[in-house]
Amino acid sequence: MPRFFWPLLGLMLLAGCASNKDAPELTEAAQYREAHDSIESKNYLTAIDELKELEVRFPYGDFAEQSGLDLIYAYYMAVDYPATVVAAQRFMRNYPAHPRMDYALYMRGLANFNMEKGLFDNLVSSDRSSRDMDAAKDAFRDFERLVTRFPDSEYAPDARSRMVHIRNQLARQELHVARYYARRGAIVASVNRAQYVVKHYQQTPAVEEALAIMVKSYERLEYPELAEKSRAVLALNYPDSAYLDKETQVDLAWWPDEDNGIISLLTFDLL
Repeated sequence: MPRFFWPLLGLMLLAGCASNKDAPELTEAAQYREAHDSIESKNYLTAIDELKELEVRFPYGDFAEQSGLDLIYAYYMAVDYPATVVAAQRFMRNYPAHPRMDYALYMRGLANFNMEKGLFDNLVSSDRSSRDMDAAKDAFRDFERLVTRFPDSEYAPDARSRMVHIRNQLARQELHVARYYARRGAIVASVNRAQYVVKHYQQTPAVEEALAIMVKSYERLEYPELAEKSRAVLALNYPDSAYLDKETQVDLAWWPDEDNGIISLLTFDLL
C-alpha cells in the first residue's frame, strides 16, 4: 500500500467532518415543510421518518401538534394500521382538548376497521363474520365515541355508516357460532347465541335467522311454548321470511337431524 495513503485518508475524513459540522441544521419550519412536501408527493415512508425526526428535535415546537396529526395520516396511507392506532392514541393523550380530536378518533377507528383486512380481502369478497373481530369491536367503540362527543363532526356520517356495518358483521358472527353449535348437537349453546342476537343486535338482518334458530332449538329441547312464541315473533316481524313455509312453520335447510347432531358432536364433525 502506498506510503501516502493513510495521510490522504485522514485528510478526507477531516474534510468530511468539517463539511458536516458546517452544514446548518434545518429549522423546525423548514423540516416540517420537507415532511409536508413528502406527504404531498405521496412519499409516506419518507414523511414518517421526517416527522419522527421533527418530533425528536422539537418535541414542544410550534409544529408539534400538526406533526402529530400528519404522522397519523402518513401511517394510515402507508397501510401501517397498528402504527396508526398507536400514533392516534398518543396524540389524544398528549392533546386531549385539541380542536381536531374528532379527526384523531376517526383515524383510529378507520385503522381498527381495516386492521384485519389483507390482500385476500382486497381481491375477493370474503365473509369476515366467521373470524375474530376484536379490531372491529375496537373500531365500533372509536366511532361510537366520535359520534357521541362530536355529533356534528364532518366524520360523523361515515362513522355512523361504518357502525351499522360493524353491528351487522358482529351479529352475523354470533349466527355463525349458533349454527356451529346446532350442527354439533349443542342446542342450549346455540339458542343462547341466537337469543343474544335478538337482544343485542336488533334491527340487523341477522335477527330473522336468529328467531328461526330459537324456534328450532326450543322444539328440539321440547319447550313448545317458547318455540311457538319465537315463531309468532318471527311471523309477525318477517311475514315473508324465507324461513317460514306455507303453514308458517319454521324450516331451516341446514338444521341437522337429531342423530346427525349427536354424531357430529361425538366425532368432532368428522362424520
